[in-house]
Amino acid sequence: MTIHQHHLDQIDVEVLLELYRQACINARAYIRLRYLRFAIFVAVNAVIGSATFAVVELHPYHVYLALFGIVLTLLFWILDHRSQKFYDLKCRRILACEKLLGVADYFVPYTEEAPPGLPVRIVMHLIFAVFLIGWITLEALFIIQP
Repeated sequence: MTIHQHHLDQIDVEVLLELYRQACINARAYIRLRYLRFAIFVAVNAVIGSATFAVVELHPYHVYLALFGIVLTLLFWILDHRSQKFYDLKCRRILACEKLLGVADYFVPYTEEAPPGLPVRIVMHLIFAVFLIGWITLEALFIIQP
């Protein structure tokens, strides 16, 4: 190995470390963003749900409130799904950097076997599905019984 090759290798390692740092920062930021979006989703649904039943002035608009709940649920579901896909991409990049650096499985928890219980992805889909079914049911009831 010549001095020039060693210098390039050092630069490559520094670039790889910077890519690794950035991927880790992005992955953590997307997890925080995902939880923040979910908290906003639950809060907005609570406000809309409360307004639907508690605010007498809004009774003529029940159908529209339920329709808004359906659209809101679908939009947040799509956002959550896209965030999960982006997080998965960042984790793959992190694992690739770790393998190149020789420190495999440092950032991402043990992935040989799934942890016990339902995966978070499935739980999130179930939560959004329950909200969506609830809003669709309310919409149907408001249309049938004006």
